Amino acid sequence: ATSTALNAARTLPLLLERGVGSAVVVCAPPHLARTRLFFRRLYRSSGVEVSFRAARLAPTVRAVVWELLAFPFVPLQLPAARAELARRLS
Repeated sequence: ATSTALNAARTLPLLLERGVGSAVVVCAPPHLARTRLFFRRLYRSSGVEVSFRAARLAPTVRAVVWELLAFPFVPLQLPAARAELARRLS
């Protein structure tokens, strides 16, 4: 996947196919907010419970800046991820 949103959309069908009822998403600390947003919204009605863990590493300035610059694209990425999910589940 080229984005966190597409990662969430593409992994959910794999979990459903395998009968997985819960998943843990691990990511870098600065990435946690967007990761939670995408996975919670896309997994909400799937029956797959998702929890989150931040990896034990110090956030870099670059990673924090990347996340701040990426957040405005959430409104564009979420509909694209929902469309991808619908396509994969059909």
